[in-house]
Amino acid sequence: MNKKKCSNPMDIHGIEEWMSQFFTDPFTSLLDEQTFRLDLFETGEDFFVEAELGEAISTEMINITVNREHLYITVLEGNQEKHEKKRTVVLPFSIERKKIAASFTNGILEIKISKSIPSSPPSPFIIING
Repeated sequence: MNKKKCSNPMDIHGIEEWMSQFFTDPFTSLLDEQTFRLDLFETGEDFFVEAELGEAISTEMINITVNREHLYITVLEGNQEKHEKKRTVVLPFSIERKKIAASFTNGILEIKISKSIPSSPPSPFIIING
């Protein structure tokens, strides 16, 4: 995936270009099929990442971490033989100090990243509300 960043992350053209690159990248479609499907969208106040993980997954099996502009989603599957499915979302700006909330309902993980509200205190680990 082209990891091009825009100089002004709140520049609407830069955000649209970043989202377009994400959705048109053939590797994204392949990862959707081999791991789990991801969708990105935004509102005036927030960015959203939705992951379709399935009903058999529980919040204890999901890890979400943040490092600069990277959002990492890891899902652990299996009982005796551990199997991980991972996806990384690279945003066009740092999200380490942004307020991030996650919830998991009916097999859908929703991660909400505030455009303007800072995290207090910043943490690399995101707690999932179920």
